[in-house]
Amino acid sequence: MIDPSMLIKIAFVTILLLAAYSDARRYLIPNVYSAAVILLFIAAKLTGFGFLEPLWTHLLHFGIALSVGLALFYFRWFGGGDVKLYAAIALWFGISQALLLLLITTVTGALIVVVRMIWFAIATSFGRDSAPGAKKARMFERRIAYGIAIAAGGIASLFIVYP
Repeated sequence: MIDPSMLIKIAFVTILLLAAYSDARRYLIPNVYSAAVILLFIAAKLTGFGFLEPLWTHLLHFGIALSVGLALFYFRWFGGGDVKLYAAIALWFGISQALLLLLITTVTGALIVVVRMIWFAIATSFGRDSAPGAKKARMFERRIAYGIAIAAGGIASLFIVYP
């Protein structure tokens, strides 16, 4: 028989992979993914998933992540879907685990930016963009599917904190 906590982990990973795929394809993370992560947290809490910290620390982490995310959204540094997804994932981790989630997500995001810059540099070197200035414009294009990094940070953190 499959352990209920394993089913919860599989559902968590599946939701985040779907959110990352959506962001990669359309630069859009539908609210249904963030809502599903929150509902899955509630189900996990009710079934005794084995969270390490009291509920209030999870709620505090969620509140801080949402507040900071809304500020980043206000300055157009983060998309709304990114903010909601990160906050929903933050709910799964107590405040003492906040730095781990943030660090993994940030490092993954930095790797995505570097890979993207290398990809565009290689692509433009072989003549894909022949217009003057196209190489520089594409390489430093600001739009990034950061939902991929957020999903990767959530998945990695889940398996580090709850092995």
